[in-house]
Amino acid sequence: MTTIGLAGSGEIAAYVSRQLANKYSVRILDLGNGSLCCDGAAEVENATHLAEGADILVLCTDSDEARDVLLRSTEWLKGSTERERIVIDMGQSDPDDARSRAENLRELGITLVDAPLHTENTATAPETSAIFFGGPSSVLASTREILENVCPTIIHCGDAGSGHAMRLVVAAIAACNRLITYECAAMGARNGLTIGDMATVLNKSSGYNSASARVLPAMTANKRTANVTLGAWADDLRKASSVAMRLGAPMLIATMARSTLDAASNRLGESATVDRLAEIWEIDSGLPASKAG
Repeated sequence: MTTIGLAGSGEIAAYVSRQLANKYSVRILDLGNGSLCCDGAAEVENATHLAEGADILVLCTDSDEARDVLLRSTEWLKGSTERERIVIDMGQSDPDDARSRAENLRELGITLVDAPLHTENTATAPETSAIFFGGPSSVLASTREILENVCPTIIHCGDAGSGHAMRLVVAAIAACNRLITYECAAMGARNGLTIGDMATVLNKSSGYNSASARVLPAMTANKRTANVTLGAWADDLRKASSVAMRLGAPMLIATMARSTLDAASNRLGESATVDRLAEIWEIDSGLPASKAG
């Protein structure tokens, strides 16, 4: 049986560990608050024990610092295997940093690829999620079966770093779509329109977007759509804006969206889910509070 070593933290990592443990022998190095270990997985105390005998190593952390510490020290990666070492980064990283790390590790015989998972709601994954792969086609071919156990939708975006870049694009657009949908829905509600009617019209017109398709119907039914947090989204947009400025392609709208998320985080807390953004517009527009979120 294939043995996978997973080091990570956060909600996405917990989801990945559960999916992989359904089929593979999984070892867990919890870099967070102890929420990663699941049925079928064994917990280890350090990176060296994680790598011993592991066929594939997976990193999935919401902490840039934790990722940097692990990849800066390579001794644990080089030992305990006769095969070429493959490391899959399923968290969100800076694309340029990922390319630099992949190049440096390649000189040591270690292949680092990016395969960040994008989902707003792990409860509805894998149907509403996608993996964006960045790295050699040969590595994707050899790891596809493992990745498909996490999410069947896998898109090969190019070389190392491109998967991280694609996820930032998707995350930024998703955030902007949700914010403008809440904003316009609040204006419509103040003009006497119902959320249900706006959802029907928007989703059959040029106003259609991913948020109008999911968020407005969910608001009508008082249902949740996401467990991703305001803090995580703000961090994604912070990374996206930084990359864009570095490349001379400033993301002005995304930067304004990030400022809105930062302000919402200050009011609701970084750990609040993005569904609770609706409360901001309800309060500021003088609308009755919804029950979802």
